Amino acid sequence: MEFEKVEHLLPDTVLDIVDVIGLAATEQLVKAIGGARFKFGKGKVDTERLAILVEAIGEVKTHELLRVYGGEELYVPRCGKALIQLRNHRFYQEFVKLRDVDKESGLMAMTKLCPKYGISSRTGYTIINEMSRPAARQAALF
Repeated sequence: MEFEKVEHLLPDTVLDIVDVIGLAATEQLVKAIGGARFKFGKGKVDTERLAILVEAIGEVKTHELLRVYGGEELYVPRCGKALIQLRNHRFYQEFVKLRDVDKESGLMAMTKLCPKYGISSRTGYTIINEMSRPAARQAALF
């Protein structure tokens, strides 16, 4: 599951940014500056803001973004629900791979993945139980 699978959870502002720099770069941008107002410079002078953008999304995507938003101040939403759903799906996919393909125990998979994803084992088991339900698997097909 990638960012496009959670587009329905994204605010219009973020969808507008997706149109400019694409889904992958938008995900990185949201992770870097989501939840804050950000003044987009015009990119003519090296500034700390410019460095933040370049580090998050790269030089090419930064200049694409500045072509549209240069000189504007914009609130970049955190997209919390979308990012959590994305994280949960990635966690589940990796858990299943470790357990079913790599033949690791569920406990070992949890030991490896929970710190990686910054979640508790209780949250990990909740994700696994929710994603293992037939309705959840069916929804992932569409």
